[in-house]
Amino acid sequence: MNPFPSWDECVNMELAFFPIGSTEQHGTHLPLHTDTIIAAIVAQRLAERFVPAYVVPALPYSASFEHSGFPGSLSLRVTTITAVVQDVIHSLERSGIPRCVIINGHGGNMLLGNIAQELNAHGHRVMLAPTRKHWERAYEQAGISVNLSQDMHAGEAETSLLMHLFSSGVVKTDKLIDVDAPHRPLLEVVGMEAFTPTGTIGFPSRASANKGKALLNALVREIALSVEEFLALE
Repeated sequence: MNPFPSWDECVNMELAFFPIGSTEQHGTHLPLHTDTIIAAIVAQRLAERFVPAYVVPALPYSASFEHSGFPGSLSLRVTTITAVVQDVIHSLERSGIPRCVIINGHGGNMLLGNIAQELNAHGHRVMLAPTRKHWERAYEQAGISVNLSQDMHAGEAETSLLMHLFSSGVVKTDKLIDVDAPHRPLLEVVGMEAFTPTGTIGFPSRASANKGKALLNALVREIALSVEEFLALE
């Protein structure tokens, strides 16, 4: 699928992929827009499996309030995110694209599940991915050394993905600092700063480009199975 389509290439499309990322700290070794990079590439890879499909330009901001103590982290209010997502879905429908898969790159976007539920109240319009199950299965297939909770943020998985996507200059390999913080009580109250001095929670020193390639391929496969189920709904 052409990543830069003209309007006439979107005629008679039935499906769109809408990547939603974030602008928030990702430790001292990954860029602020890591989640957006990952969401966008997953959406593009999925669109290549479900031709023809429209990849909506990625939304680079979302709910990152737990990261607000770190410079450069930006957040949209919940009401703003809700309005933007609803407006995008409604715009797609008005242009003749009835179904959309939201690719969520930021684990803190819990509100997206409720937005999807509301949009689906009168039909099967929206699917949200990846789910926790998608990530867990992909972690296992890629040989990530710890589970999703232990590798919560800027750890082995995200670092591996960016090592795979960018050969040099993006991942600061001289700043890979592991932070083991398995217990995070009141995270929504006190934020990430209470549990990590660098912003990382996980083990980026264990990352590799090979793991990143395997993880991306596995994640796309797992999500694709759910997209097939979604499209089969009447």
